Amino acid sequence: MIFLLLFIFGLIGWFFSTIAAGGAATLLIPIITFLIGAQMVAPIISIAGLFANPSRAILFRKNINWLVIIYLLPGSIIGSIIGAWSLTHMNIEIIQIMLGLFLVTYVLQEIFGQMRLTIKMRLVWFFPLGLIVSFLSGLIGATGPIQNPFMLNYGLHKEQLVGTKAINSLVMQLTKITSYGAFGALSLEVINYGVILGIGAVTGVFLARSYLVKIDALKFNQYTLILMTISGILMLYKSI
Repeated sequence: MIFLLLFIFGLIGWFFSTIAAGGAATLLIPIITFLIGAQMVAPIISIAGLFANPSRAILFRKNINWLVIIYLLPGSIIGSIIGAWSLTHMNIEIIQIMLGLFLVTYVLQEIFGQMRLTIKMRLVWFFPLGLIVSFLSGLIGATGPIQNPFMLNYGLHKEQLVGTKAINSLVMQLTKITSYGAFGALSLEVINYGVILGIGAVTGVFLARSYLVKIDALKFNQYTLILMTISGILMLYKSI
């Protein structure tokens, strides 16, 4: 029964995540916690990401911004190792609250137009962005939408955003899984759950592709804001 639920939630989560450029893992955190337990969340989601991100990278390979990848990837690798090591040494509730507040606050700023990002995102800033986001991802398992406002501010939209994040996430998940294994956070049970979730994720990605290329930029941004709001609220709810 758990395997079937993981497949279904993986399909639904990554379907909407592909449309809105991230957030599936964040939405799945409370579900996996309820079904299996909080300790397994981060490794399971990382294994599932190994299935979903290659399919995204292949489907949107023509839209990848490799210049952003050059600056983003080194920070993501370093942050993933540090975050995985810190998983068993740090209280993650405060971090989740901060992430949840960030997501909700950003959406409110977009809706009411009072505190928009007025500073143009620069290419060199993607290194510290990758470092911070991957570190937090190593701790709690997911931070997908956190990068969106910075990438949108830089000028990436729709397929570019999805494809570029897919490459970065793929390498980040590989680094995290290797680190989890080295630090003793992997087991056969975790791997099995992650594989089933990943199969559902791949199915969701392929189903979402035909829909993504048909929507306009305005609707795409609306989906992104909705998913960021839900992710932020779920993070706050889980922490509190």
